[in-house]
Amino acid sequence: MSSSLTLHFDGDIVSNHFVSARTLGRSLVHTQNAVDRAFLDLKYGNLWKHARMKADDYHEADFIALYPEEGGFVQKLLSDSGKAIVDRISSALGPAMDRVLQEGEEVSDSLQQQVTNRKNQIENGVIEPSSFQYILENPGNHVVRGYADRSINREIDQVLSMIRSQSSGDSLLEITAEGSRTEKYQFNRFRSVRFHSIISKRQIGEPVIYVARIRQLDRQLLNGKIVNQENDKTLTIRFADDSDFLKAHPYLGNNDEMVFIGAPIIEYGAFDPNAGDIYFIDLMGS
Repeated sequence: MSSSLTLHFDGDIVSNHFVSARTLGRSLVHTQNAVDRAFLDLKYGNLWKHARMKADDYHEADFIALYPEEGGFVQKLLSDSGKAIVDRISSALGPAMDRVLQEGEEVSDSLQQQVTNRKNQIENGVIEPSSFQYILENPGNHVVRGYADRSINREIDQVLSMIRSQSSGDSLLEITAEGSRTEKYQFNRFRSVRFHSIISKRQIGEPVIYVARIRQLDRQLLNGKIVNQENDKTLTIRFADDSDFLKAHPYLGNNDEMVFIGAPIIEYGAFDPNAGDIYFIDLMGS
């Protein structure tokens, strides 16, 4: 039995049962990206940053685009072997949609304030930094699954950007996922904005001890690139303020290892422990 993903546009974004090439092209690209992310998660049992499809994978994640239908603009993507992929997309999209439909605002402190909170917690002995190896070996199921959910939903969010755009006027998008069962997700501009807010919400995670060499620093942007000496991965490091930046600066331009406390940036409840972005908290021993 075939499985499918259907994009049903309606409202001002549709003209005489057509949408612009820009709208259709961007929607199809990011829908396929969501399919690819779901496939990789199913294939490997997890999904981390920079995971890419191989040429041999394409046929297993290909969906056929049928002729568009009227009733607004309806684009159906069909697959004879994609049921598990569609189910995986639904399992990521469903919980996010539940939060979209809940009342209340998504509120949190700024990342800079959260960094300050982490510093205070460490100083007062409320929490202790974990070793990087411990985090790598014990990421927790919610982190593994959560990162894949976030990755899939970020692609869906790019599709929804068509509805969020002011130039789209009063427009609607209904996404139908037909896998083991049929799920429908309906978005107007308000829901699209709320979806974006929910999946892009960022928090500072618990502290981790890193050993790294600095490759580059940007004082104006308060960020840089470091190479984690425990897994040889390059990651982005961010600084809450100039004083934190200056603590790291002496390690630039030499081969000295910087041993420091950092905290992963958690987005939509997940992070990549291998190469995800982190905030600098303090040098070890400071």
